Amino acid sequence: MVTLSRERYEGVVSDCAAEFRHNLVHSTEVKDGRDCQCWVVGRFLSAAEQAIAPAGTTFHQFVVPPLDEIRKDCRYTSLPAFTVPPAAQGFKSCEMTMGRRNVHACHAGALVHSLEAWKHHEVGAIDAERIDLTWEAAMKHGFALVPDPL
Repeated sequence: MVTLSRERYEGVVSDCAAEFRHNLVHSTEVKDGRDCQCWVVGRFLSAAEQAIAPAGTTFHQFVVPPLDEIRKDCRYTSLPAFTVPPAAQGFKSCEMTMGRRNVHACHAGALVHSLEAWKHHEVGAIDAERIDLTWEAAMKHGFALVPDPL
């Protein structure tokens, strides 16, 4: 995991199932991923940074806008997305990389936050303690996960 924050890394390790924790390594430099064929990407990667990955790498994206798919020898997963429920009306937004009525997962989370009238702060790092609660609220309101076409 490439991050400048040791605290963020330790938080991810503690959230990870014990049998997989040995797979996580902390680094502050993208070049340390040169032997990894599975990249979970939470920030934009330049062409030079993507070039570090070995052929056959899968880039799992959690970054908006999505990465430029410059590597023909690699796979890029779609951004996590939800279809807005049919009853939802009056939204004045457009997701350039999404089909009609589909929104990025982070935007769906903000909509659920509003629909539930939650008062906690919704900006910044994901609160892992609220993921299941948010998922259940999204399903209750009729959001549907958009499947990755790959």
